[in-house]
Amino acid sequence: MKKIITIVITLLVLLGLSFGITYLTHTKFIDYSFLIGLIATVIIWASNSKGGFTSRHMDMTIQGSTGIKMEGQKFEFSPNIAFFTSLAYTIITLGAMLYYYRNLLD
Repeated sequence: MKKIITIVITLLVLLGLSFGITYLTHTKFIDYSFLIGLIATVIIWASNSKGGFTSRHMDMTIQGSTGIKMEGQKFEFSPNIAFFTSLAYTIITLGAMLYYYRNLLD
């Protein structure tokens, strides 16, 4: 049940952001939905990974200011249901966008 709630909330946030930007910019939903999905997927990926660029940068900053050598973390990503939902939304909206604009050219 918790997974279903997470999926629904993630989809509502993605759709809400897409409709919100569509409303504010007076454009079509298809124009920004893929971009919103891609940005959300990258943000979720970055927040659920450890040992990446931001971790190494923080370790080097601490080492530079304190002189204490920090041990590097091995890069690790643990995807969650919100990531997979956002990724599926991105893939679906990419397909819809390509289909929509392909039909405009015909």
